Amino acid sequence: MVTVGDAEDSVYQGLQSLPWRVYLVAMWILCGELQTLYAPWIHEADRPLMASTMDLIRDVVIVGESDGTARRGREVARGWGRVIRTRDSAAVSGGLLNAWGTFEGLAQEIGGLAGRGAGAQWVMDAATERWRDWDRPGPIWVNQELAEEVIKSSPMGQTLAVFDRVVTRVVGPRQEN
Repeated sequence: MVTVGDAEDSVYQGLQSLPWRVYLVAMWILCGELQTLYAPWIHEADRPLMASTMDLIRDVVIVGESDGTARRGREVARGWGRVIRTRDSAAVSGGLLNAWGTFEGLAQEIGGLAGRGAGAQWVMDAATERWRDWDRPGPIWVNQELAEEVIKSSPMGQTLAVFDRVVTRVVGPRQEN
């Protein structure tokens, strides 16, 4: 039996093990998936900031890190900070907040404001929370949810499988030395 916690941890550990630029490629793909998963709830005003984050990630992958990309990363991270602070948190799902945290964390990483993996810490919670019952009253029981069995045919199971495939396949074929 694979639990939600096991699946989340597997993807997170896989992301952490990737070289920097490969990690960014994987996160760029996963951020695209988050945009699709949360499309009905993304404010039109937030789309340019998402696009700026995606462009920033792509630029670092293609040309590498520079003072310019670090500066842009800090600017984009500040933009995400404003979005998160100004939105009514009671009206926003935890999953969408995690998606925003993924984008913010990546901008912080590139801007030198956070350590490696800041975006990866949010991405799996964003992926799984998308499929939770947002209207369920009461507290979130994290231990119970992490112990929940992944049903491969469920929307959450399919999402976790896609995220796992991204991480395991983004590296490409390994070259023998």
